[in-house]
Amino acid sequence: MSDGRPSASASLQSSVGVTSAEELAEKYQKLFSEFSRIKAQHSVLKKAVIKEQETNAALQDECKTKERELRSSTQQLDLLTFHNQRLTKRIECLQDSGAARLSPGWLVGSAKKELEKSKVTLEVTSVELTRKIEENEKLHKELYEVNGLYTQHVNDLQAKIADLEKKTEDLQDELTRSHIASEEALNTIRQEKRELDSELDQTRAELRKTKSLMEKNEQKLREGDDMLWSEVITTLSINLGLEESQINQFNDLQEKIDEDSNVLISSFRQLQSSTRDYLKSLKEKSASSYAKGSKVKEASQIWHKNLQTFAIKLTSVHSRMSELMVEKENLVKVTENGTTKVATLEKEITRLKEELEKQKTTESDHVGNNDQQSCAGNNKVAHVPISTKMEDNSDSGDDAPLLVNGFDDVTEASNETEGISLEDQNSNSHLESKEGGSPISFEHVQESDDEDSYDNGSEVFIYEPSTIEKDNLESQRQSIKGPLHSMAPTALSTLMSDDIDTNAHINGNILALEHDIGRVTKSEDEAQQRELLIKNHYESRISQLNEQANILQMADSKSVRLLKSYDIMKSKLANSENEKLRANQEISRLQHEIAVMKEQFAEERASNSKQIETFTEFIEQKDRRIIELEQELEESFVGTSRHD
Repeated sequence: MSDGRPSASASLQSSVGVTSAEELAEKYQKLFSEFSRIKAQHSVLKKAVIKEQETNAALQDECKTKERELRSSTQQLDLLTFHNQRLTKRIECLQDSGAARLSPGWLVGSAKKELEKSKVTLEVTSVELTRKIEENEKLHKELYEVNGLYTQHVNDLQAKIADLEKKTEDLQDELTRSHIASEEALNTIRQEKRELDSELDQTRAELRKTKSLMEKNEQKLREGDDMLWSEVITTLSINLGLEESQINQFNDLQEKIDEDSNVLISSFRQLQSSTRDYLKSLKEKSASSYAKGSKVKEASQIWHKNLQTFAIKLTSVHSRMSELMVEKENLVKVTENGTTKVATLEKEITRLKEELEKQKTTESDHVGNNDQQSCAGNNKVAHVPISTKMEDNSDSGDDAPLLVNGFDDVTEASNETEGISLEDQNSNSHLESKEGGSPISFEHVQESDDEDSYDNGSEVFIYEPSTIEKDNLESQRQSIKGPLHSMAPTALSTLMSDDIDTNAHINGNILALEHDIGRVTKSEDEAQQRELLIKNHYESRISQLNEQANILQMADSKSVRLLKSYDIMKSKLANSENEKLRANQEISRLQHEIAVMKEQFAEERASNSKQIETFTEFIEQKDRRIIELEQELEESFVGTSRHD
């Protein structure tokens, strides 16, 4: 009766296995729901990332088109500055030729002809000047519109950058939430792995117990082989086969099991068939019963060997699971590093934006200061009190205001030209070299006029200032009239020279002309001083414009660095998304492997439990039969003793 105790323990273990299998099924259902939720979140994030990539590509195309427009506008500006410089040179040549006419070596007979020619050329140049001023106004209007479009485009791009930053923050939040969900899933998987390890240890202990029981039973079978010869008819009632429903279930399970499990099942079937043959041989009392018994022993050894290999495979699978968990932890660490890098890049972008805004404010302040200084310098150069001389002579009074106003227009035009050519330092240096060179003759001016007459649409003149600018200039002239009286003799000398020419042509008095020419030579020093003042003013303006050009170049370099950092951040964000996709793929693969292993473990456990049940039933039947035989022997011994 003591041999029947293992069967009770095996039945209890099988009931415990059924309850644990139900718990595992519930856990697997929870894991599947969690996995489906994470998969849905991942699909949403993937669509958002693809949409952001498309918007980034569209923005890059727009930036390229705007850069092409900016390059074309800069080329137009360079062309305008070149023509303006050429016109300023022509005006300087005309002024030099006028000064050359007033030299002592000028002949009286040819002076009248040259004066008439100069008047004709002056009228022609005035007509051309008005035409070119109108063209220049049109070009400046177009330039203003282009600048307005550029600023609007920059504002649009900044707004788009802000939207992209918000979207990156949202994606970062989604990424953190997905990391938290994946960590929770990993914790549940680890807990289930520990439970599976404990269950595997229990099953291994059960297998060891069953193995020891099998060895004991085999020994008992060997000992009782001789005794079973007389009881073969009774043992024929023992049926080791399975019922038809059980056979169908077993076949269905076999289709789902892998190759190693099929090998184990085939070895068990071989053992079953060999035992049936052995029992048939015992029934028939054939001489090959011993050989069939050895076959049964070999089949049982093969079955034990296959069972051991299957246990080894289970250990290898568990080791592989541990390795995959370590790899997953490493991937989680890599994704965390990627998130930290993205955060640092966002901080760098904000810092660069703040620096760019500060640079813009400083540039606007510099531009305002330079405009004020240029207006003050123009007023200082242009303000000359000549009202007294204009009242003396009517003919010269008609020409002198033209000269003074012409000089005012030249200075204001030069300031406009310098305000436009902020980025052309080479042209400014070329202008300085021309201003410091030798004077140009009147014949050269006529040749240049003839050459320029062939160019109809290539010349651009400076437009006159507006009425508001003129009012501002007049108010500034009245405020600084006192310190600039030293420049009045220069204007008076020009008026006197005009009076001398008119007196010489009207009266024909050669002696008076020579006397007046000698008097004019005294004011040449003052004219030189005036030229030096103008030259110093232009040099200071050129230096200021060079500084502004350097500031603009620094701002452009910072914007380029900002664009590069934005591209780097975008590439790193794409890499982090790829790492996230790889991590999710690895998680899904691990979950699939765990599910497959759990199914295999459940099927193997069911098959082992069935085998144990069949063997326990067989052993119990054998024990009962042995007990009955012992009782019969005792009764036979008692009957023989009574007869004696």
